[in-house]
Amino acid sequence: MWPRSLGRLDVEAGLRAGICVLVPLLALLLAGVPHLSAYVAFAAFTSLYGRSEAYRSRWVTVSTAGATFLLIIAAAMLVALLGGPPIATVIGLIIVSGLGVVLSSVMGWVPFGSVFFVFAFAVISSIPLTAGDFWPRFALSAGTVIFCVLVALLGWLPRRVRGGHRRHLQQLRKVTRTPAALRDPVVWLHAGETVLGVVTALLLAAGLGLSHSYWAAVAVAACMPRPHAPRQVTRIAHRVLGTAVGVVVTGLILLAESSIAATIVVAAVCQVLAELFVGQVYWFALLFITPLALLVGQLSVPAPVSLILSHRVLDTTIGGAVALVLVLAGTGAAVTWQEPRRRNADGAAARI
Repeated sequence: MWPRSLGRLDVEAGLRAGICVLVPLLALLLAGVPHLSAYVAFAAFTSLYGRSEAYRSRWVTVSTAGATFLLIIAAAMLVALLGGPPIATVIGLIIVSGLGVVLSSVMGWVPFGSVFFVFAFAVISSIPLTAGDFWPRFALSAGTVIFCVLVALLGWLPRRVRGGHRRHLQQLRKVTRTPAALRDPVVWLHAGETVLGVVTALLLAAGLGLSHSYWAAVAVAACMPRPHAPRQVTRIAHRVLGTAVGVVVTGLILLAESSIAATIVVAAVCQVLAELFVGQVYWFALLFITPLALLVGQLSVPAPVSLILSHRVLDTTIGGAVALVLVLAGTGAAVTWQEPRRRNADGAAARI
């Protein structure tokens, strides 16, 4: 599936997302601490939520997403403070991956799912941390979230002043909050599937000795379908392919050995393009999300380029394979469960 046409509101959302990652990263560069980029870049994922929503609805969406990111970042920092013990990392990923699915179902979030939450927790929990660094670094994340919320609401006052507020409202997306999703067994089943896939992929990648095994967990979270959606194998193939092409793009960027300032600008451009497409065609957005994540990782904890690129592809393949097994198993279980119900319904109809 190719992206639908992009309107002015889509471009506005993309520019807001770019500003939310560019300004904090440039501030870190000017302060001489670009190695702290992860704490602002993952908090800046807040800007990916609430696109094209009415301002009152957007305020709720962005604030809730931002608060969730801060909670996850704080938990990840606590794990890092403990030295990143594997059991704590696994428990954290279990909670985060399930939470993302349930919250997305309740809030009607676009993008849907736990992929950005899993990514934030996995990366930040892997960065060495001391007790004295905790609050200053968390303050960076909190400041970034507040900045993202303000930027998300930036257009409200100018539109009020110009009198175009009512016309603008007609173009915005209506969001349905669904508290009943908390009682939907399909939502909890999907959350359980995602948790199982995330943990399985993480353990498989770690068992193979891959340096960034959490990328396999991220790949699973990216590939799993939403509750009640068709369970399509092509979706997984698209997302694995999108990540693989994104790795190639990242390789070209890193091999150019650009300055830190240029890398930050490229990351901001990737954030803009990711926001443009993440709500429409996720596999295409991965062409930009992957470079964004890897570039931020390089700014925070530099590693050999060839190592991170090759391991990223392997981890993604592992995550895609795990997601494929779960999707096929879930599809088979659904068919098995529905067939007796269909036969009973047909029999009842025949008797009538």
